[in-house]
Amino acid sequence: MKTNNALFSLGFRPFFLVASIFAFLSILIWVIVLFFSVNISAFNYYPATIWHAHEMIFGYLMAVISGFLLTAIKNWTGIQTINGTKLLLLVSLWIVGRIAPFMTDINWLIAIGDMLFLPVLAYFVALPLIQASNKRNYFIIGLIIIFGLLNMLIHSELLGLATNVSNYALKIGLYLIIALIIIMAGRVLPMFSQNGVTIKYQVKKYPFVEKLVIPSYILFMISVIFIKIPMVVFIASLLTAMIHSMRLKGWYNSQIWQVPLVWVLHVGYLFLIVGFIMSAISAFKPSLYFLAMHAFSVGTVGIITSGMMARVSIGHTGRNLKHPPKTVYSIFLFLTLAAIVRSLLPIIFPSFYQWTILVSGLLWALAFLLFVISYAGFLIKPRADSM
Repeated sequence: MKTNNALFSLGFRPFFLVASIFAFLSILIWVIVLFFSVNISAFNYYPATIWHAHEMIFGYLMAVISGFLLTAIKNWTGIQTINGTKLLLLVSLWIVGRIAPFMTDINWLIAIGDMLFLPVLAYFVALPLIQASNKRNYFIIGLIIIFGLLNMLIHSELLGLATNVSNYALKIGLYLIIALIIIMAGRVLPMFSQNGVTIKYQVKKYPFVEKLVIPSYILFMISVIFIKIPMVVFIASLLTAMIHSMRLKGWYNSQIWQVPLVWVLHVGYLFLIVGFIMSAISAFKPSLYFLAMHAFSVGTVGIITSGMMARVSIGHTGRNLKHPPKTVYSIFLFLTLAAIVRSLLPIIFPSFYQWTILVSGLLWALAFLLFVISYAGFLIKPRADSM
């Protein structure tokens, strides 16, 4: 089987391309269904709200994570991750999961089509890590397997084999992705910040903060998902917000605002703190809970993943990070506005709640359409320094 040598040379190329296209298309489908009551065949299997959440986590985000891991693991281990035909087949499995509910009404076939991807990804991620004895990152293998089990739980409910599990699985999935962002941000965001500006500076890292970052977040997750006692949720959320605020403050320098590829990561991390604060308030004002979830999903996850895809797509195709496409500022601005409109504006204008969903969705779609237009050429063509 012949493949595009450039497109399938490394994981980030095809996965970032399909992730950005899907981010654009899926939100348009969601907006059309929500506002025009259009009947779409996929919703014969997925209830609309579950499809929206499932495809954000197990569609878009799994593609971004796959592209990032298959690229990063090569750097971590010095071992070539899958490319060529194997990479094409892995991407094809991901695509099958996305289109299956639109192509067939056989429920078990839809479920199997979607569940195959993550076990295969775990296998291909495990091979180089184990071969290189890269024990520091073995947790990634376990994390992918957990995502696969969570996805299985969702499909078990949709197939009528279990009850009341999909909501928990979706929440755990989103919060685990945020945990992964927190871990990766600690590794790369300080370096990107201090080295990406005109005059290099030294970020501040507070040892006691770094020791509390993960334990406080685990406490937050458990309290929000399982304990649900208002005062416990309030204290855990506020504590986590304070710790991450100190972390971000140590990384900050005013020069970042001159560099979109840097400030986008800080803005995304700022929405993480906003989400924690809103979660604290939601302990006593439950109506804020879903707004907090969107501060995490649209704000933190959407903005940071777009920023990382933009950065990796430039650096790993042999281009100069100091000269990104001129559209990056607009892409990041539209996503920031989408997060503000979706998570914060309804607090000020609650009567316009439905319209905030529409406006936010269109801003998100526009951002990723611009991403596809700006970056497709980078992802499909050979490295600039080899042309």
